[in-house]
Parts: sequence; C-alpha cells; structure tokens
Amino acid sequence: MSSIIDYGQSAGDHQTILLLVRHTGSQLSAKKFTKTWERVKKHTCVSVPGQSRSAWIKYKRFYPAENNEWGDFQAHRKALGLICVGECNSRAQFDELFNSYKKVKEEYAGSLYNSRLIVFGLNRDGTAIEISDGNCAQDGQVKTESEQTGTSICGEEDEKDASEGVGGSEEGMVSSTHSEDSGVTSDASPTESMLDQTPTLQETQKPAKSDENDGGQITFISTKSKRTSKKDVSNSKAETATTSSVKKKAASTSSNSISKDATGAEVAFYPSENDATDLDDKLREFITSIFYVLEGKRLDRSFERQDRMQLLCAPFEKKDYVGLDTDTKSFKKKCQGRLRKHLGDLCLQAGLPGEAILHYQTAMDILRPINDTLWVGGCIEGLCSASVIMTYPRNSSALPGLRRNLSLSTKRGSSMMNEAKLRTGSIKHSFSNGLDDLANSGEGKTALNPDDIIEKYREVLSHYSKFKHAGIIEMEASLKACRVLIVQSKYLQASDFLQNVIYINLRISDEDTINRYCTLSQLYCDIGFHRKAAFFKRIAAMQSVAPQNPKHNWAQCYALLLQALEGYNIALDQGPKIHDEQSGWPVLQARVLNELIFSARKMGNVAVAVRHTTFLLHLLQPYLSVTELREITSTLQQLSSRSEVVSQSLALDNGLILPPVALSNIPYVKSFKLMPLRPHLQPKKLDCSTEKVDTGPFIFTPLLLGQTDSQDNMNKVDFNLVAGDLCEVQLMVVNPMPDELNITQMVLLTEGVEMEGYPANPIIPAQSGPCLVKILGRPKSAGDLALNGYQTHVFGIKSTNKLRDLPALSMKELVVSVTPELPQIQVSTELPKAASFLSGQDSVYVVTSGAAVLYTGQSLECLVKVQNTGLQPLELLNVHVNCNSAEKDDLKEMFTWNHDNICSQLPLQPNGIMGFGLCLYGMGDFLSHTESQDNSEPRCVESLLRLDYSGGPGLQAGYCRRCAINFTVDIHPSVVFLSWESLPSHSCDHCYLMFDLQNVSGQELHLVYNTNQTLIFTPNQVRRYVR
Repeated sequence: MSSIIDYGQSAGDHQTILLLVRHTGSQLSAKKFTKTWERVKKHTCVSVPGQSRSAWIKYKRFYPAENNEWGDFQAHRKALGLICVGECNSRAQFDELFNSYKKVKEEYAGSLYNSRLIVFGLNRDGTAIEISDGNCAQDGQVKTESEQTGTSICGEEDEKDASEGVGGSEEGMVSSTHSEDSGVTSDASPTESMLDQTPTLQETQKPAKSDENDGGQITFISTKSKRTSKKDVSNSKAETATTSSVKKKAASTSSNSISKDATGAEVAFYPSENDATDLDDKLREFITSIFYVLEGKRLDRSFERQDRMQLLCAPFEKKDYVGLDTDTKSFKKKCQGRLRKHLGDLCLQAGLPGEAILHYQTAMDILRPINDTLWVGGCIEGLCSASVIMTYPRNSSALPGLRRNLSLSTKRGSSMMNEAKLRTGSIKHSFSNGLDDLANSGEGKTALNPDDIIEKYREVLSHYSKFKHAGIIEMEASLKACRVLIVQSKYLQASDFLQNVIYINLRISDEDTINRYCTLSQLYCDIGFHRKAAFFKRIAAMQSVAPQNPKHNWAQCYALLLQALEGYNIALDQGPKIHDEQSGWPVLQARVLNELIFSARKMGNVAVAVRHTTFLLHLLQPYLSVTELREITSTLQQLSSRSEVVSQSLALDNGLILPPVALSNIPYVKSFKLMPLRPHLQPKKLDCSTEKVDTGPFIFTPLLLGQTDSQDNMNKVDFNLVAGDLCEVQLMVVNPMPDELNITQMVLLTEGVEMEGYPANPIIPAQSGPCLVKILGRPKSAGDLALNGYQTHVFGIKSTNKLRDLPALSMKELVVSVTPELPQIQVSTELPKAASFLSGQDSVYVVTSGAAVLYTGQSLECLVKVQNTGLQPLELLNVHVNCNSAEKDDLKEMFTWNHDNICSQLPLQPNGIMGFGLCLYGMGDFLSHTESQDNSEPRCVESLLRLDYSGGPGLQAGYCRRCAINFTVDIHPSVVFLSWESLPSHSCDHCYLMFDLQNVSGQELHLVYNTNQTLIFTPNQVRRYVR
C-alpha cells in the first residue's frame, strides 16, 4: 500500500484541520523557507472571530495524495488548505512560480477549501523592486504607496466585501475565486483571472452543496454523477480554449506590474521575509476562512434527503461497490450511517466534540445492524477521540499570540440553525450546532469515562483487524490508544497496544520501517520501558544499513545507536571513574558499543571510532574475554596509528559532545605515594633566637572554627620539597590485561609550581601482581605544588588520569610546599669508617662516620672535608656536637674545632672544597677506686657532629639543611694513681707528694716529668713518683 503512516497521530488530531505548507519554485533558499515554516507552524490554535470555538491546525510539509483519499473515512486526514512559499524577482519568474503553485493545487483539488501563495522578492503591489543607480536599495526594498500605508494586496472593495461576509473582516485574505461547493480557489493564471467574474456576496455566503458538480470532497457511487462529470469535462475544455485565446491577447498588452485584479487575494507579496509584518494576521484570516467553509458543510443537511443520499467509501472499498444495487434498504442505511459518521468528524473539526459524540452514536446505531464493521470501528474511534478531547482538553490559552473570543451566544447559534433548516428543507433528524443541546444535557454526560475509552479502543482494533487493507488505520489507532494511556499513567496497558503495533504486518518502505521502530522506541521510553526502547532504536539503526536496503545510511545508523545507549545504561559522559557495581548488561553493552564503533568507521570518522573503542575498553574491561580484549587492543592500535588521537572533547554533527576517555584502569593503580627527600636533604627551619610572642590566654570553644581549612589540609603532606631537587612518586600498579603492558610514557600531572617531569617507561608483565613504578620530577620554584594524577600513553592513547577518578584511592590531590633552593654538601673525614654505630635522636642525618682508638689523655687531630655539590653557594655552616646533658661538658673537651677557621672559608661556591681540623681527646679518670675497677677497663664513646648549613634563596627564606658525622672513639686506660701521700719537707712552706702509679694499658709506657725526666713502665708495673 502506497499510503504513508503518520506515526505521530494522536486522538487530538481528529479535531485538527490539516494544512499543507510547500516550498515552491527554485529561487527560495531552504534557509528562508525553514524560517517561514517555523513562523507558520506556530499558529496551531486560532480563535475564530464571532465564535467561542477555536480552530486547531496541523501542518505538514509533505502529504501523499494516497493519504488524502482516506479523508472520506476520517475527515481529519483530508488536506483542507494549502500554503505555498516561493521567491521571484520578475514577472517571468512569477508566472513560473504561479504555474508551480497551480500544479500543487491541482494535486489536492479534490479536498482543498482555500489556498495561499506567499511570494518574497516583489513589492506588496507585485511590482519588481527597483535598485538605484550605483547603489543597492536601502533595507532591501523601495517601498510603494500601498506598502507605506500598510494596506494588503486587496482593494477597498474586496475589504468591504470580506467584512460583510460570514467570516467577518478578513482584509482580503479570503479568496474571491472560491467555487460554490468546495471553496477551492481559482486555478486561473494572473491573466486568466482578469477575465473571471468575481462571485457575488450571496454566493460566498452559501454553504457548500453536495450535488452532482461537487469538486470531489467525498466519494459518491452514482451513475448520474458519472454522466454529469463527462459533461463538465467537455464544457471545461471549451472554456479553456476560449480563455486561452483571450489570455494570449491580454498577455501582449500587459505591463510589467502584477495588479490586484491579476493575482487575486490568494497571493501575498513581500519584499523579504523580514518585511512580512502582517503575515501572522493574514494566516489567521486564512485559517478563519477555511473554518467557515467547514462550518457551512457541518450545517448542511441536504444529505439526509433520500434523493440526495450518496455513499462514502474507504479507498479500498470503491471497487467492491461497482455495479452494486443502490436501491436496497441496507445500501441506504449504509449511506445514511456513513454520512452521519462524516458529520461527526466535521463537528470535531469545528470544535464541537459533544455534538460529534451524538452523531457517532447515531451512526453506530445505524451501521451495526447492517454489519458495516469497518465504519462501525471508525465511529467508535471517533467517539473515543471526542471523549479524549473533552476529558483531556488542550490549553489554547497557553499558546502564544492566541486569545479566546467568547462573543458567540447561544441565541446566535440557534439562529444559524434556523437558517440551515430553511435552506435544506424539512429535516427528520435535526441537530443544532451543539450549543443549545449540550448546554441542557451537559458534555460530561455524553463522553466516555477513561476506562471505557480504552475498552472502546480495543473494540476498534478488533474491527480494523478484520480488513487487510486497513492495517495503516489499525496501527495509527493503536498508537493513539497508547498515547491516551500514557496520559492516564497506565503504562502496562499501553505496552499491550504497542505490542499490537509490532504484530501488524504491512508492506512499507525502509524509511517507514525505520520511523515505525523509532516511534515504538519513543513510546516505550515514555512508559518507562527503557531497555525495550533501546532495543527498537537499535533495530531501527540496523534497518538503515540492512542488506536489503539499497542505500545504506551509516550516519543515520550511528545517530540512532547513540540514542539507544541510554536504554542500555551507557552514558558517554559518565566520567572516567568506574564504580564497583556494574550498571546494565555487559554483553549487550559490548555489542552495542561494537556496532557504534563499526558505524563510525564506516562513516570515515576515525577519531570518533577511537574514542568509542577507548570507552569500550575502559568501561567493560573486567567483563571481556581474553580474545575480546586482544581484538579491541589490536583495533585500538590500528586506528590510533591511522589518525592523530586528540585528548580533547569531540563535537558531533548533531551537537553531542564526546568527552575524553582515560584508561584509568589500565594499568590499575593501587597506591600513589609522594616520597619525602632523604633526611639529610630535607629543609629545616633555622633556629630563631627571637623571644616567644605572647598570644594571650588559652580560650576553648566547642565551635568548629576553621573546619574548612582543616579539610583543605587533609591532603597536604607533612614534609617539604626543595626547588631544583628531584622528587619521587611511587605507584603500585597491576596489569589486568592478558598480555605484557608496555607503557610508552608515564608522567606526573601537577598544578601550582612549575615542575619538570621525567617520564617513566615501565613494562608490566601480563596479569602480574602489584609492581612498583617510580616517576621523577623536579620543581623549578618555591610555592605550593599540587599532584593531581598522572598521564599515560598506552595502545596509542594518551590518558589523563586524575587521582579523584581512581577507584582505589580516596584522595583528590596531594599538596606539598616547596622551599627555595638550598646548597647541598658532601662530608668526609680522614678517619676510617665505623663498622656500626648506635642509632640516636639525630642518627637519621648521618652521612658518614669515623672511628678512632685513644688512650686516656691522648689527643688526635683529623681533617673534616666539606664539598659543595649543589648549585647554590654555601654561606652558612654551623657545627654542633649532639650529646646528652650528663656528657655535655666532657664531650666539649673531647671534640674541639676552630669556628673562626670555618667562617673564614665561607662562602663556598658550587663544587668548592673546604676543610677544618677536629681535635679528638681521650677523656678518662686517672684515679683508682678500690670499690670499682671501671677506670681500668676500656670504654667506647659515640657522638654526632651535626652540621647545619644553608645559602642562596633558602638562607634568605630561613631554611637550612642538616647532616651529621658519627664518631666512635674507643678510650683505653693508660696510667692510674693507686695512692698518694704528703711528706714533710725541710722547709715549712714546702712538702713532698708521693704517688704510686700503675701501668694498666698492657703496653710499655714512658712517663715524662720535670721536662727531661722519664719513667719507663712495663705492663702492670707499679712505680712510685715523688714530687
């Protein structure tokens, strides 16, 4: 069947008037037409002057003539008005444009009530736009006298005639060439219309008659009408020949201007679309004229006369009634019932759903006994539509630019009904225009309740399903019922009607099939069946590139697949973070994404294909098999090698933005740790000798003051870095891929202080455990450094991975303070290094060590070398001995150095070497204690020589570095005094001291006294010395 299904049909469309808007001619650009189309289709509801009703309009840019043939079965399917839009600049172009307009009118001549041609490019009086010499016309036009005064193209007489007509003041928009019956505008050319006689006012006011010369508004089965039509054809040919001869004479004497008499009121001229200031008013007047023609047909009762009764038919029924006896009672009943049903359709379009319900019920009572199943279904569907319109009315007051006229009274409606009775004679079954009867009975009582509406729709489908050629009507009825149920929030019942749409088998084009699946998808989405909606959207995508489709539309396939992603719980902008709980169905998601990638490749958009492939690997890596992972990585590497991969967002043709995708789970990072500098390289604050500032008394408050600051400092590390020094970040990573992972580049992402990165190139074994990866960097200046994440280059894809997006980490960033540059020194001594030493308070700062063996009282001097290995000069060097308070005095005598000697060698430039002497003295106790023998045993003394140094910008900022040398000194005893005694001398002011000395060193000793006297001690020998 060649008819096209309207998948947007709803119950409310039964009350609409169908208008066609066509692009005519070749001069008008598509952009200008679209702008005019958008302006025209805003007038969906127009209040009729002098009536309390409104005309609801439905616009279409394309409507096949086959669909128009169903207008007898359902009146809202008939195109009642035509608006053609074109552009021309001369008389010759206008003639061509007018001929195109006439051809469109002839195509729909059987149903049109009125038509208009909107022409851009000419002045309002039809003259060509003049352009001054050397300059273009200002504002695009030279205004004529009629344009300056704001008058329409019709003369004063037309305006007067229109104001006195049934439609009220229309300012010339109602055509003066309507036929008496159908209201179709004249098809005469501009020259022909000069010879036509304008109908009188009485003819314009007459209602349309359904006689033998009807222009084809409804289909009649009558032999009389056939004979009459042949006569009309012969008369028409004669008139055409006469008119043609006169036309040639008139054309030779015509001027370059197109006068009002030449064009008639059906053509409106505008210099440009911006100058069409009164277009909206003319459109409303045009719609009003169609409404009054429709109102006249509604009030016509001539069809009830037995001698005028004719049969309406659906398109596929016409052949069934050829040669049928028309004098039977059942045939007359069928004619009467179908005409009554048609009258109900007209009442709906005229804004009287209550009266339409009465007509539908009467028609059902007439048609049921004669088993006219199809039309009974049409009556029930009309009854349902009228009930829906009354139960769920549209809000015309909410539409912009529309107002409701309540000037029509009940009395006036009665007078119109009386006039109709006088015109049509005695009517056995008469109905008013609905205002009186409905006011008495109440519209709410005649309408079906919501539950009955759905049951009636089921009955409608059962009637339509009996006819093979009524599949289109059955499908549209199912869609209407579904939309009603959506309004009623009965979603499960709505799914039943959608299931019926699926089972209807029709021979339709591939484009219609795609529209069918897209409509099903949208309706399933409206009722909350998102997965099923995605399924039909995907079926529509596959249909656009099906093998039987001669024209594969990969762009459409790609667009439809994008729309289907939401139903499968796939969000392209969901961010790089992968949640532990999977949302959706991984198998279906992988299949849809693979189809999306394939369609992008077929379109030739490699960058988009790479982005989707990366997203697939990022989202579904845990759920893919080993084979699938290898295929995806191979495809990704091939695509990335063919095109430059960008890490920015990609904008599609439909306006959708594809955000960048980071492979944050390849490799999978389990920990991210910034390592502090080694202790002897960490910056320290210089000791400040200033007095402590009194901050006042301590005050406690339960208020959480400064909570924001504490939260901001949660990710701040408790150590500092130094500008110009290397820092290290350690990552524990896991390779989830089945093959070895070669990371081409891995570098840190930072903010704040500028940092020089040193990329790492790790190779992680396949499906390995945690592996350590180190990434180095060097901050270039002082300040706060924020580590936000890292960047990798895997499979040809650059991934920017933020810490906040890594599932195993809970931190947003790491913030560390960077101090200004400081010098760096290397310290060494002449002493041999100690094999081991005890750890103490500052032992972490030890960079070297020295060991020495001394006897009690022995001294040893060693040289300490200091080399500046940094880039800053060494300007400050403080030497301290670390010891506890008990040994402080002894160690001060044990370790001595010349501070002035150190200061004299500063500043020490980079790569410079300096040295200072350190004297070691063996401290010990020379007295022998009888109760203890400790003084006769060797002892070990350990001490740290701490060096605090600074220089350059770091010294100015108050920072220094600290290193230490560990000294291990073994002190052995040498000589002990066992006893002493005082002896009298010859003089009273002198005495002799007698000492008993013992050599406890185990070695032979030479004791020098009195400058040149020596005592020799053998091991453990005791000698007495008198002094």
